[in-house]
Amino acid sequence: MVIEDVIRTILSVVVIIVLIIVLVRFTVGNKQQKDSLTILKEKYENGEISEEAYKDALKKRGKQ
Repeated sequence: MVIEDVIRTILSVVVIIVLIIVLVRFTVGNKQQKDSLTILKEKYENGEISEEAYKDALKKRGKQ
């Protein structure tokens, strides 16, 4: 019985640690990702794409 309790405790700790790691990566990863419209706007502002290409891309996404 003692060995079972030790194994159960170790497995519980491992599961909790894995859950914490997954939650941290999930919440941090979402903050760093940009949606396609934000990226499109940044490229337009930086001069990487023309105004025509910008407006065309907005139309394709149904935003204008």
